[in-house]
Amino acid sequence: MTNKDILLEVIGDAGERFVPELTGKKKKHSVLKWSALGGVCAAAVIVCVIVFIKMNKNESAISPYVNLPQIGNSNTKLGTDKINPTIRFGEMGFEGLMAYDISELDTPNPWNPDLKLSSLPVYRNLAYNDFGEMVYLSEEQMREIAKNTASALKVDVIDTKITYVKDFEQGEVPDEILKSIYRIDVNCSDNTTITVYGDGQIKIEFERNTLPSGYNFSHNSTSKEEAQKVMDYLSDKYGSLLHYDNALCFSIADRSFSGVENRSYYVYDRSDEPVQSILNYNLSFSKFAPDDNGDLLCIWLNNPLCVSEYLGDYPIISVDEATEQLMNGKYFSSVPGDYIRNGRISKEGIAKIELVYRNNKVEYYQPYYKYYVELDSAAFNMADGLKNYGIFYVPAIDSEFLEEYKYFGEY
Repeated sequence: MTNKDILLEVIGDAGERFVPELTGKKKKHSVLKWSALGGVCAAAVIVCVIVFIKMNKNESAISPYVNLPQIGNSNTKLGTDKINPTIRFGEMGFEGLMAYDISELDTPNPWNPDLKLSSLPVYRNLAYNDFGEMVYLSEEQMREIAKNTASALKVDVIDTKITYVKDFEQGEVPDEILKSIYRIDVNCSDNTTITVYGDGQIKIEFERNTLPSGYNFSHNSTSKEEAQKVMDYLSDKYGSLLHYDNALCFSIADRSFSGVENRSYYVYDRSDEPVQSILNYNLSFSKFAPDDNGDLLCIWLNNPLCVSEYLGDYPIISVDEATEQLMNGKYFSSVPGDYIRNGRISKEGIAKIELVYRNNKVEYYQPYYKYYVELDSAAFNMADGLKNYGIFYVPAIDSEFLEEYKYFGEY
């Protein structure tokens, strides 16, 4: 996998036009970007927990998002506006995960079936529009984020370049969106590039950032033990940037049809408050990506709730209710119906259930029950022993609070 491929995978819908050719080179709702992996992928998740005790070297550091409006506080309210739960999928392949056993897909998701929740918060994404350009922040806010990021990295800003939507967009797009800033690129004193996007996402790209000897940082030749060691090191080194109180690190080893791994590295801020931890895990996380030489290529920081409006806490249905809907064909999925065993989902085919928030260009940040369903192995040309788990979503919000919509169920 080339460096450009790595960036395209992480960026997702941002588009290839912004990826350069690279050589070696309700409390405080501080908030995982789901990134479609184009086709069927798989994940083996390795988790390591790192508790950050605020050390002297990080005490004076501030979060890159410190001056943005804070979304949510201790004053919660009941949501009343109806929301649209429809999921829009990309056009590349379908969402699926391959593994030799479902246990390989264990994640550090803070939700579990024993966690009894009666309601969860919903947010309106202020950067969302029907034209797919995620823009909202002002130039002043984006410059402030870039400045704070540079400060956390202890580098100086040299020059800045602004890219507007009108610089690349063609077609019938309203002037208001065309005039919006899509991203700001900041070149720094050590040749690091900081990019701030209009939805608050941050990308930090390094010219050369070599890890000390003894660390194996790669996409396809790093063991789970080595991944833990790498994330220990990186999370500590960039603690001032992450600004997490209780960092939990995990790596995901995606598998191809031949069974080859492609490991990715993440960290999020775990909270003692379950709902806050669920929000942080799904919506506010950081991703570290290696280059072809085992050096640190880039860091991505996500915080979509900084450009969101809190609509309130909404009642949610139980896992049992959601499972019944799933088996009755009331779900959203990009999995073709022909791949479902016997053409219909059964309880026996459900390998795993999670509760998640999706954040890939969505109008609302809202909870869904996410089902891993073992598909018909005869439909795929996979390595011996591999299983293919298709992903299916059922809205977790009580239907009383949902707009009318059409499920993508196949039966």
